[in-house]
This record gives sequence, structure tokens and C-alpha cells, in this order.
Amino acid sequence: MSLEQAISPELQQYIDQVVSRLSGSSWSFLQGFFLGQLTIVFLILAFIKFMLLEEVQEKQKRPLPIPLKSQTTNVSPASILSKTLYDPKYHPPESTDWLNVLLAQAIHQYREEAKADNRLVRFVDRILNDGGKPDFVGTIEVTQLDIGEEYPIFSNARIRSTEAIDQMRVEIDCEFSDRITLGIDTQIIINWPKPCIAVLPISLMLSVVKFSATIALEIETNSDCTFISASALPDFVLEFGIKSLIGSRSKLEGVPKITRMITSKLRNMFCEKFVCPNSKKIRIPSLWETYKNNNNIVEETSRSEDGIEGINNNICNDDNSFNLEDPDTYEQEHLLVNDRSTNSTTIKGMRKRNSIISDYPLVQDDVFFGHSLKS
Repeated sequence: MSLEQAISPELQQYIDQVVSRLSGSSWSFLQGFFLGQLTIVFLILAFIKFMLLEEVQEKQKRPLPIPLKSQTTNVSPASILSKTLYDPKYHPPESTDWLNVLLAQAIHQYREEAKADNRLVRFVDRILNDGGKPDFVGTIEVTQLDIGEEYPIFSNARIRSTEAIDQMRVEIDCEFSDRITLGIDTQIIINWPKPCIAVLPISLMLSVVKFSATIALEIETNSDCTFISASALPDFVLEFGIKSLIGSRSKLEGVPKITRMITSKLRNMFCEKFVCPNSKKIRIPSLWETYKNNNNIVEETSRSEDGIEGINNNICNDDNSFNLEDPDTYEQEHLLVNDRSTNSTTIKGMRKRNSIISDYPLVQDDVFFGHSLKS
């Protein structure tokens, strides 16, 4: 007897009903599961779109930057001194040994560079013979140049108030003892009673022997820029050593009148340039000026690229711009237009060429490119 014959029809019918119910419930479960997943994804996307994102505006105004908040517009020197814990009345002068070492290294490097290839000798010779040399002075020859071996010594740095309101300055004592020597030979041309009737040979040896002064450093600001003002106080010491030799066959050596005249002239020049209230101003570069210059360079570069692209479009759209029958001329024009390193002169020439093409475009192209190749 087979298995199907052993099972009664009622039992077989019951089993079929149970199997059909199980398959239907599994399908309903899967439908509900996928529907729930899709609902969750839809809700997440809707939340991101409507709660986190916003619509793109075609012309969106850039918000203005928030200005810096400052409680005080003018900072007094007393406020700066209190915040830096410096009391000029009781604070002792400070040592500047670290500054002496740094300056000594820098001066040593400059001296080594000046000795290479006689750079300093050629530089001094060019200054003495070019520019404001009088007509009655002949060619000046540098016979000796010694820039010394010692270094300036700074000491006793302190903060002092100035005569101006709300100003401070730094005072530093400076001592420099060395022998910086410049020797020259020249001629005084005598032009009376007729031009170049005779010459008077002169040999000079000028040495700076000692310099001692109090250097004042002050930060000054005007509407345009900020700079450091450096000057020497009037109680300075500046000593020279001067040797002179005048004449050709009979020579006059060490004329006191010439020594006093040269010494007085050099001291007056130093006072006019460097002694207080006169000063040497060193400009402090501005951070925002550098930022502005960089922006201007970027804008000029972008304008140049736009101009080159405009020239390319105009030439490509102009039927008379290219000589298709002459491959060499076409290649020259094509390379010239598409070269991104084209200088401003070539760009101006291209614009001028496009503006004047009328009846003889081919002839004008040949003249233009011939001029470009020569230049």
C-alpha cells in the first residue's frame, strides 16, 4: 500500500489548507517588511531635504564680515607699560648682549660679501664718479678701502617718554671704536683764465676712528604707513682721522685748514641726516597692503586671461582672420593666439590688428607677424 493511499482524504485536505495558510502569511510578512523599510528611507530623505538643506539662490548676496569690537580707540603708553609690567622709573637698564651677537654675525656676513669680486670698491667708485660730482673735479680713483674688523657694542636699553603726547621711545647706548678707511686720488681742474689750463693733484685718506652716541628708536604712524624712526641724541662723539697730500712735484702734507673743513662738513652732514630732531625713517611693511597687492595681481591675471580668450573668440569668428591657403601663416597665428604666455605687447598688437583689418587682411597679417618675429 502506498503512502497516498494510507492517508485519508480528510487528512490530506487538512494538510493542504495548513500549507496554503503558511505561504500566504509569509508573503504578507515580506510585504510589510519592505514597505516599512521604504517608509523609513522616505522619512530620512524628507528630513534631510526640508530640515537641513535649503534652495539654491541664483544671486546670493555675500554677508558683510562682522566688525572687530574694540572698547578703546586710543591706547595710551601708560596702558601699554602696565600690561607689559614695565615701570620706567624703577626698571633698570637692560643688557643687549644678544643683539650685539646677532648684529656681529650680520655685519661679518656683509663684510665677506663686500670683499667678494671687489663689489664694495666698484660700488663706492660708481657713487663718487656718477651723479653730483662738480665739473672742476677730475676722475676720482679709490686707492684704499678698509671696512674694519670690530663690531658696534650696544648696552643700557631703556624706555623713555618723548616730548610728543602719548609717545615712547627706546634709548640704547652705542660704542664703536675701529678704523674704517677710504683713500682717494683726484685732481682739481683749473679753468681760469682758460678751460683746463692746469690740474692740482690731491690725495685724501679719511678714517672714522670712534663713534659713541645714544640711539633713540621710536615708532611713528601717519595716515599712509608706520615706520621706525632712528636718531642719535645731540651728545654724540664722532672722531675722524684725515690725511691729505696736495701737489705734484712739491707736496703739502696734512694741511690743517683742509682737515678742519672736511671734518666740519662731515659732522654737519651727519647732524642733518641723523641727529635728533632729524632722524632716519625705516618703513614697516603693512600686512594689509601686501594682501591688497596680492588681490590686485590675481585680478590683473584673471583680466589678462579673459582678454586672451576674447581675442581667441574674435579671431575664430572672423572669416578674414586666417589665411587658410597659406599653412605657414595659419600656423603662426594659431600658435600666437593660443600661447598663454603671450606678453602684453603682443596682446595689444592683436587687438589693434583686429580693429584695423578692412580691405587687405592678408597683407596686414604678414606685416604684423613680421614685426612680431623681429621684436
